[in-house]
Amino acid sequence: MSKEVSGFLAADGTFFEREANCRRYEFTLELRSLCDSHGINFENFITTLNAWHTQVKGYYDADANCIDRQAIGQTPRFDAGDDVDDDGDDIPAFLPPERDIPHTPVGDKNAPGFLELAIRKHK
Repeated sequence: MSKEVSGFLAADGTFFEREANCRRYEFTLELRSLCDSHGINFENFITTLNAWHTQVKGYYDADANCIDRQAIGQTPRFDAGDDVDDDGDDIPAFLPPERDIPHTPVGDKNAPGFLELAIRKHK
């Protein structure tokens, strides 16, 4: 028996009764994909994001009112690009963590998170 329904379908066909839940689900899928492509453990990332949500939201809200936006107005670079040191070697975008954990599989929950890595500043 067919039934008339109203709601929202995510890109992967998952049904939601509320639009907000559908949008959150779709952004979650995008974040998971970004974490996978950058070797970041998704669960650790989301845990950190949820723990810092007040500060992150405050930063984005404050940044939205600035003329020279940093958070929204620039696209971050994660590759070494044209940045080289004095010897002509590429400078990595992420510096190694202070403690080296050898042979850690990509995406391992116990691997040092991206927030534990020192991110170099671009000139």
